[in-house]
Amino acid sequence: MLEILFVNLCIIISFLYFAGIVMRSPQRSSFTSLLFMGIFFGILGLALMHFTIPLKHNTIMDLRHLATVTAAVYLGWIPALLSAVVITAGRILMFGMTPQAFVAGIGMILIGLFCSLLARLPMKNLYKLQILNLISLMIIFLALSRNIGLPETLKVFPYHFLTSIAVGFIVFFIGDQIIRSNDQYHLMKQSATIDFLTNLNNVRQFDVCYNEALKHANERKEKLSLLLIDIDHFKNVNDTFGHQAGDEVLKELGKVLKHHSRSFDIVSRNGGEEFSILLLDCPHGHGMVIAERIRQAVETHKFFIKEDQFISITVSIGVSTFPDTLSQDGEEIFEQADKALYLAKRTGRNKVCDFQMVQAID
Repeated sequence: MLEILFVNLCIIISFLYFAGIVMRSPQRSSFTSLLFMGIFFGILGLALMHFTIPLKHNTIMDLRHLATVTAAVYLGWIPALLSAVVITAGRILMFGMTPQAFVAGIGMILIGLFCSLLARLPMKNLYKLQILNLISLMIIFLALSRNIGLPETLKVFPYHFLTSIAVGFIVFFIGDQIIRSNDQYHLMKQSATIDFLTNLNNVRQFDVCYNEALKHANERKEKLSLLLIDIDHFKNVNDTFGHQAGDEVLKELGKVLKHHSRSFDIVSRNGGEEFSILLLDCPHGHGMVIAERIRQAVETHKFFIKEDQFISITVSIGVSTFPDTLSQDGEEIFEQADKALYLAKRTGRNKVCDFQMVQAID
């Protein structure tokens, strides 16, 4: 008995581990993913049903219901109900439609329905899991009583009850560890690509997007404009009002840039007070228009550093476009925009310059 129980635990842990990897995907909440996980946990139930645990009195038990209970607690009602359907269908295919199979199938469907209905219970996962476990065991008790009689059921059911509750605690421990691991994974992944202050792309993610955008522009023969944006005299903001006020200005500027760029443009904070916007499929003239619109929006915006106190800031913007600004090499785009930004800062700030202006001065 202990050997088969150990095999069941290994099967459960293996399936939970694989499910945890699948649920790291950004599409983990999509309908297709939920359907896949429902079938997946149904297969888990069939595997547990195959490796039955022998009891006394020439009877056996299995833990198939825990597959549906686990799906309900950690994934929701769709995977729970679908897993119960898969387990029922698999049981009939393996053993045929007998009166005992019919009763067991009805019991499994009822378990799936109850688990689906109670999947959103507002309580901790451990309590929810064991409540659904207990409800499932009540249904199993009734099904066993119908199939093997009440006296025999009373002899074997205590073993089934204690084993299911004990394994339920193990499922909870493994499942919650996987959830915490996935949360840490997503947090680390986000921190690697998202600027912690503004929630814009950070410089590492900007490099990735920049290279991808250049590649697509080359392949599709599209225009790609780049804006490099720098806050004018930002050091004065920090020195006068403090670094917390400076952080508030940076966060608010990120919102202004997102609002006044197009929905599909890529806005990043490249570090300090420097920001960038990749304008996809955007010719140079349109890029200059967007840059000027952003400059005016920042100039007129009120940046609140306290509830009743605001300041005004300005920005300088350098613009370059592939291939419009005389560059046949996409790698020069950033360098062009940087030189244009430097020209804007050097010639009075609060203005938009492009590489053609740099060339005219040179």
